[in-house]
Amino acid sequence: MSLIVGIRCAEGVVLAASGPATVPSQDGLPAARQLARKLHVVAGQAVLGVAGHDGLAQEMALSLERCLSEPEQRDAAEDVLRSRIRQALAAPVQRTVAIHRTLTGLPGFAVSSNGYVVTQSLLAVPFEGSLRLFEVDPECTVTEITPELSCACVGSSRSVAEPFLAFLRKVLWSDSRPGLDQAELAAYWTVLHSIESNPGGLSHPIQIVVLTRGKGGPIEIVERGDDYMAGLRRAIAAGEEAVRRSFRAPGPRATESPGPPGPASAESSARKRVPEVRLTLDRPERRRGPGGWK
Repeated sequence: MSLIVGIRCAEGVVLAASGPATVPSQDGLPAARQLARKLHVVAGQAVLGVAGHDGLAQEMALSLERCLSEPEQRDAAEDVLRSRIRQALAAPVQRTVAIHRTLTGLPGFAVSSNGYVVTQSLLAVPFEGSLRLFEVDPECTVTEITPELSCACVGSSRSVAEPFLAFLRKVLWSDSRPGLDQAELAAYWTVLHSIESNPGGLSHPIQIVVLTRGKGGPIEIVERGDDYMAGLRRAIAAGEEAVRRSFRAPGPRATESPGPPGPASAESSARKRVPEVRLTLDRPERRRGPGGWK
C-alpha cells in the first residue's frame, strides 16, 4: 500500500509520500516490503511520484528522464509536451503487459498481472515559466491539477487521505491558493493521518519534496530532512491542542438571568392569555306537518 499527496501552491508544488514500497509475490506469500523512495527527481527539473510496483516506477522515471532531456522539449507546445510525457510513462507499462501476456499460462505463473502494471502517479514539471502538477491514471492519461483544485492524492489509501485533505484545505486556505508553508503542512499532515489511521498498510518514513522557481530564476528542488519534518510534527501537535482547548472552554453560567424572550415566546404567551370559549349546539326539535318527516 502507498500514498502520494500533491499540492499546487503559489510558490511551486509540494509532494509527500508514505514509506516502504511493497513488492507483490506470485507464490502466495505476503508481499515483501523494502525501503524505497516513492518520489523521484527526474532530469533535475521534475518530480515523479508513483504509487505501484517499485520496479515499474523506476523504469517510468528513467523513461521520463530521457524524454525531458531532449532539447526540443523546452520549446514544445503544451499539447505536444503532454503527449510525449504520456508516451514516456506508458512505454514501460506496455512492455510489462506484453511480457506478461507471453508468460500467462506457464506453470508457476499467475494468470493476473494487474499487481505489476496498475500504477497511479503525480508529476510536477515546469512549463512556460510556471510549475504544473499532473495526475497520471493507470491508462497513463495526463490530467492537470488546476490552481482552483490545487491538490490531489493517489495510491491505495486515497479513500482515507482525500476527505482529510479536503478538511485541511477548508481550514488552512479555503478558496485562495495556499502558500508554501500551508502546502507543506497539509501534505505532511495528510500522509501522517493516513499512516496513523491505517497502520496495517502505510508506514514511515515520510518523504517530502518541494519544487519551486523564482521569478526568472532556476528551478530549485529540495527534499526536506528529519529536522524540518520534526518541526511540522510540532506544528501539528500545537494545532490539535488548540482545537482541544477551544472545546474545553467554559460555557455560560447557569445562574445568569435569561435574556428577553424572542418573538416566538412572546406570541406563545399572548396566546395563553386568550380566554377559553366553548360553544354548545342544541339538537333541533322534530315537528310534524304536511310533508314533514316522522
